[in-house]
Amino acid sequence: MAIYDVVIIGSGLGGLLSAVFLAKEGLHVAVIEQNKQVGGCLQTFSFEKKLFDSCVHYVGALDEGQSQHRLFRYAGILGDLGLNKLDENGFDQVIFGDDQQAYPHAQGLNHFAEVLKPYFRGSDGALDDYVQILQQVSDSFPLYNLRNGDASEKEAVSHWTMQDMMQRISDEKLQHVLMGNNLLYAGSRDKTPFYVHALVTKSYIDSAYKIRGGSSQISKLLWRRLQEHGGVIFRNEKVTRLTEKDGLIHSAVTATGAAYRAKHFIANVHPAMALSWIDCNLIKPVYRKRILAAENSISAFMVNIVLQPGKIPYRNHNIYWNRSADVFAAVAYRPGEWPANYALYFGADDQNPGYADTVAILTYMHAAELDAWSHTRNITAEPSARDTAYHAFKEKKAALLIDTVAQRYPELKQHIQAFKVATPLTFRDYMGTSDGSIYGVMADVQNPAGTRIPIRTKIPNLLFTGQNIGIHGVLGVSINAVAASAELLGLDYLLEKIHKA
Repeated sequence: MAIYDVVIIGSGLGGLLSAVFLAKEGLHVAVIEQNKQVGGCLQTFSFEKKLFDSCVHYVGALDEGQSQHRLFRYAGILGDLGLNKLDENGFDQVIFGDDQQAYPHAQGLNHFAEVLKPYFRGSDGALDDYVQILQQVSDSFPLYNLRNGDASEKEAVSHWTMQDMMQRISDEKLQHVLMGNNLLYAGSRDKTPFYVHALVTKSYIDSAYKIRGGSSQISKLLWRRLQEHGGVIFRNEKVTRLTEKDGLIHSAVTATGAAYRAKHFIANVHPAMALSWIDCNLIKPVYRKRILAAENSISAFMVNIVLQPGKIPYRNHNIYWNRSADVFAAVAYRPGEWPANYALYFGADDQNPGYADTVAILTYMHAAELDAWSHTRNITAEPSARDTAYHAFKEKKAALLIDTVAQRYPELKQHIQAFKVATPLTFRDYMGTSDGSIYGVMADVQNPAGTRIPIRTKIPNLLFTGQNIGIHGVLGVSINAVAASAELLGLDYLLEKIHKA
């Protein structure tokens, strides 16, 4: 039996980046993935010969010198990654209810403020202060700037709440415009720390790009680099147990009975799932209880539409609509209020330049709405048909969502060629979360100790990475991969390598 230096469980972005970083340094790395397709949230799928992203529709901080650019360059994928920059004057458009005005989010901090000022006369100072605060928060998180630093830097801004910081802006409408793409992080007024909003939002304001060929290009290129450095990925292997010997994880055992031994293990899965595989006295009951009690984000419902060719002009921006003037209302929608928000992501038609061939509609959905079918599972490797009631539920919700979008954009409904639906169960089955949560464990500013999950565990050779550790999103997960890899390589050493790449 081969003994690897590192076994990584889960081939999402955090797992793949960690694998490449470690393999570049000569470590013998194996990645274990339960699905056929690698990539986690980077997965894509196709129907009607059109490609769709499952979760990641655009990526931030990819301009020359920015953090995501540096990390992808060091990983060796930047040169092969096809990038299309979204509209610099408004990569996102924010809309409320039946208000006909769309408010643009522009790229570049100063440009962001200048573009919004004409819509909010008298708020020039507030917008200037807001972008300065975004910069201040970003500067307070050393790894986001790919430098080593002190924990006290983060602590200086970590206690800031969304509500307290936004209330510095007297214009309430402007407050919600600035948070209008809240779908990117599922923020809650009372719980979400301001730094979550600041770090996620700023990464896209810095620069915003779509990936040509879909987000799976990132995972495919990382897989290729991993192989070039001697690493391997075992697919269709679902880990069911982590065995322990002498206080260390000894092997990862899968449903097929295979056992993968290593000196170190990195779990790129929800920590609660990882703990379910471990029967070890080093994991104290109080720690298990804390992990299990941590609140996960809301889930999502998505309609992916193939459009009739040459009918819908391509929009080089995303659209975020909120039913209420209060963006936080959508997270806690009640019966009769669904859909409480939606995002529209357009795909460019290469055969008909200037037109869109696809549009994805994403909205929140409580996983509890699917409780009747929570016992079922359906993935490519284990196909299983769900009952007619489930499909009726999907069709009813899809029709309602499409009709809601059509109230403002009737042409989209008029030119549907075909569509497919993803529910919280789809996200659960393909992303490996227990409840379909799209962003995993949610940080709570009122309970930081209960919701901050460290990379290190009480088992010396077991580390965590992924969207549940630190901040979610492409940049957040990439930073977490740096932190996890640095536990084995040394942070100063790894950062030096990244900067020299």
